[in-house]
Amino acid sequence: MKRESQTGAFRWSPTADERRDSNMTAEVLKDKEKRKGTPAFIFNQTAPGPTQPWSWAENLLKSASTYWLVTASPDGQPHSRPLWGVWQRNTFWFSSQNRCGEFLKVNPRASVNLQVGEDVVMIEGSCSRVIGDDDINVLAEGVGAKYDWELTVSEDRVHTRFGQSAPVFRLNPERVYGWAGIAGWESATRWDFPQS
Repeated sequence: MKRESQTGAFRWSPTADERRDSNMTAEVLKDKEKRKGTPAFIFNQTAPGPTQPWSWAENLLKSASTYWLVTASPDGQPHSRPLWGVWQRNTFWFSSQNRCGEFLKVNPRASVNLQVGEDVVMIEGSCSRVIGDDDINVLAEGVGAKYDWELTVSEDRVHTRFGQSAPVFRLNPERVYGWAGIAGWESATRWDFPQS
């Protein structure tokens, strides 16, 4: 559904898009590794398919080197920053000493997008602060293996050898969207995750 703005231009109605999305709930198989996607509703229509397999999206989530985290300030201003992260246990793990950590205290909703070629994968969900060495080590060990970058863990934070320190967060996905290539919207697929 389109609504006319004060300038006369048409824009999307988020509530209409969300209503359409809620009617397209994905079938989530018991075996999460075999997660099945459904055609995604984008560009005011449902992608004709064929859909992408979950293994395609998961491989991109694991192998991407840079991600863009999008949060909102308390007054609703969008805030995006590039960062490193790891995709493990069906969750995106990251650390940030940027102001996005403060924003997440007020509004935990966020999205993460890949910075990799033209393939599109977007995660939408809620972030939570990670506390405890065992959980924080998921990120520290993942960053060490993926980026060859040493992080130590103490005081519920990760630390670099240069003295920087940051809290750790995880983005728990509620849905993931993806399609092959910017122009390949026909393969747009949505994968739903159970909310915790």
